[in-house]
Amino acid sequence: MRYLITGGSGFIGSKFIEELSGRDETDLIVNFDVKPPATQAPNTEFVRGDVRDFASMRELMERKQITSLVHLAFLLNPIHDEYLMYDIDINGTERVLRAAAETGVQHVQVTTSAIAYGAWPDNPRPIAEDHPVRGMPDFSYGRDKADSDRLCQLWALEHPDRVMTIVRPTIVFGPGVDNFIYRPWETAPFMPLPDGVNEQIQFVHVDDTADALIRLLDAKAPGAFNVAADGTMTWQECADMIGLKTRNISYRTAYRLYDWAWKLRLPRVDAPAGVLGTVRYPWIVSNEKLKAETGWAPKYDARETFELTMRAKGKLPAGAAAPQAAPVG
Repeated sequence: MRYLITGGSGFIGSKFIEELSGRDETDLIVNFDVKPPATQAPNTEFVRGDVRDFASMRELMERKQITSLVHLAFLLNPIHDEYLMYDIDINGTERVLRAAAETGVQHVQVTTSAIAYGAWPDNPRPIAEDHPVRGMPDFSYGRDKADSDRLCQLWALEHPDRVMTIVRPTIVFGPGVDNFIYRPWETAPFMPLPDGVNEQIQFVHVDDTADALIRLLDAKAPGAFNVAADGTMTWQECADMIGLKTRNISYRTAYRLYDWAWKLRLPRVDAPAGVLGTVRYPWIVSNEKLKAETGWAPKYDARETFELTMRAKGKLPAGAAAPQAAPVG
């Protein structure tokens, strides 16, 4: 098999390539990214490039005779230039898919996100893959993930002779994580609970995420698949584990403060105010389809994933036991 991985130098991509490169059936992995990987895995070639460059993408797929494309390239951390973010995330995805279509790639696997469903008060608990992706209009990351997911759904309809796999992981954590989702746990003076609501939150370990990606690749499984660890936590439980205070605050007030801070580019504010919707409203997904169709089983549940991450980051003393979740009822 000859794979092209866009964004292979990132947090998920690095682990994925590490696992994929050691397999007997892997002839070649081309890692197409704007930055080189920290380490070079066997059977892997790094190509520096921009996913918006259609001509380069098409030429590379054709020259390397790519049989499977895994599209991971995406701007995870929000930036103030939302046009540029959209250009990279959406136009980049469109050009990668077009290049795959024109060069005859038979299997395309794209990682979007569980946040493509959006955090909405009327979301089912849990959300299955047949639920529509609605995104979040005021949160660029959630909005772009929904738009890229829709592009993949359209590609699948236009190419019924090919296989499109859409992967929707929830929050991916692990010892090496460093992004806008993790940083508030390290730098924020308190965790806001908008309107005093203590919603549930999901995590999945990066190792389990890489395993899911490989299983879906092997199965050439068409359609969408959520990736989430078993179990959930609440925001309060997460804060209690690392000794972070929580504060009840009205959603409207919190939104105004975050919006003001983001526009002024104040430190410790890594995302626009729309991110507060992910704390206030539910977006818990089911992992049953992934388990049933691939045999995937996570090694770590949501609580273990959060604890392992925080311990690796020094947020828990090396020998200390994490506080246990309070009993329900």
